[in-house]
Amino acid sequence: METNLTAPFAVSQACLPYMKLEDKNDSHHADNSHAGPCVIHVGSFRAEMSDPNQEGYASSKSGLIGLMHSMAISLGPWGIRCNLVAPGRIKVAHECKEGDEKGLEWAHQNEDKDVDDHATNRAGRPKDIADAVEYLVNAGFVTGQAITVDGGAVRMK
Repeated sequence: METNLTAPFAVSQACLPYMKLEDKNDSHHADNSHAGPCVIHVGSFRAEMSDPNQEGYASSKSGLIGLMHSMAISLGPWGIRCNLVAPGRIKVAHECKEGDEKGLEWAHQNEDKDVDDHATNRAGRPKDIADAVEYLVNAGFVTGQAITVDGGAVRMK
């Protein structure tokens, strides 16, 4: 709970004074307005789909969605948006000792289970999460939204 819920709350609170727009009216009512400041929490698809013995993790990530929803409404008057990216299973290049020792790239570490568990027929990559975050940073009309980036895994279970 401290890592997955309390820490995002505390870090957000520490950053907010630096994010508040000085003249929110001019920047958000102009046709060419920029997206403005945005808090993006990192959740998990486990908030929607859990495995056995995941009660603490799943409930902390579900709580993070509630925190994001509340922050989106509370911070709106200051021109601050709040969203959440919920990654699914993400494989990284240095995920396992065997992959490192063999010098395997991300694509070569995908196993049959990675294909079978995802509608996209592959596991996620860090770039998939970065793309979702980049979208939210630039999407000035999006707030209070959780984007699940899991290759369709939640829908397959």
